[in-house]
Amino acid sequence: MTAVAAAGAGMGIGWLLWAGPDSAASGTGLDNAAADAAGACQAWKRVPSFDTMHSDDSDDRVAHFDRALGAAALAQTAARLDDRYKALGEAFQDINVRLRTYKVEGAEAEAAHEKVTTLCADLDG
Repeated sequence: MTAVAAAGAGMGIGWLLWAGPDSAASGTGLDNAAADAAGACQAWKRVPSFDTMHSDDSDDRVAHFDRALGAAALAQTAARLDDRYKALGEAFQDINVRLRTYKVEGAEAEAAHEKVTTLCADLDG
């Protein structure tokens, strides 16, 4: 599972680095926490509900897990760089733990998914 987490984080960071100049995630400077938070939320928008991920037997499920782990890595980086993203980083930490332990079923998992979705929507607005 460590390899999956590393691959997911690498994909998320690679995606951020290659985002075009019109992307909300593009930013300058190594310490651009806002760009990391925006990148995490942009990736998160393409992560389906956990119920969907759990029931999907295709290769897409692995891609969704990788994307969610990459988004979590970016959000946690943003939180380390800027306290304004602390809640986002903590919410994604919960997602990270759930994915690593395969606890993606049930009401608590869906609530964790919705919390991140809400925090990301607040960043957009």
